[in-house]
Amino acid sequence: METIELFYPRITVRAGGYVFDQGVEMEVSSARDARYDWAKIRFTDRYRPEIRLARLAPGAVLLGYGGTFDEVFTGYVAKPYSTGSSANEVILKDAMLLLEALTVNETFLETTPQEIIRYILGQAGLSALKLAPTAYPPRRQLSIRRQSGVQALDAVAAAWGIRVPYFFSGGVFYWGETTEQTMTYSFEAGRNILSLVRRGSLWDLETVSAPFIRHSHRIQVVHPDVEGEVEVARVRHLTSDQGFIRTHIYF
Repeated sequence: METIELFYPRITVRAGGYVFDQGVEMEVSSARDARYDWAKIRFTDRYRPEIRLARLAPGAVLLGYGGTFDEVFTGYVAKPYSTGSSANEVILKDAMLLLEALTVNETFLETTPQEIIRYILGQAGLSALKLAPTAYPPRRQLSIRRQSGVQALDAVAAAWGIRVPYFFSGGVFYWGETTEQTMTYSFEAGRNILSLVRRGSLWDLETVSAPFIRHSHRIQVVHPDVEGEVEVARVRHLTSDQGFIRTHIYF
């Protein structure tokens, strides 16, 4: 079993043309059943007068150790940010934001779900996608009238009577597919589990910064309350009040 020593976590935030590796706090949420990933970036007062961020400016949050970083969020500024903002905080959402802004008004003939989805994503300027290869019978005609890109995706599912999960991760659109997992990580009580508590229907495992964990991945948990391999439902990265970077893994 390979062991990764998690010392000296680092953070880099990109927003518009700015790059920050200090003076920022962050929170990132990515969940299997959420419509989109989001990030909150909070700036210290010394940055605030100098920052201008337009809506849809690209943004990313990277966490890592040493010189190795993992991108835990990729997306866009949801609302403009400037000195007129009421708080030192900017909200970012993933590429689903582009699909929400898109209007689809088309009639498709003799087509499959995957062909329509590629068209919708292409209209939003998105080409990085992984679609399930499942074969569906072509539909003779499907009209989508004045719907957002997200509504159009749901209309496709309804037309074929299917329920296929979809989401963005790392700027890639997944439809019926999951992100690649090359390694199963282990979290153990007394070693790298800081706390493990039950919150509603899910367990909340708090650990040090773990940027390599994604929702839908499987992890190994060794704890008096839970032991075995589990599937991750949600991942949340944040800076604590003390300035430490923490990851919460929900399963």
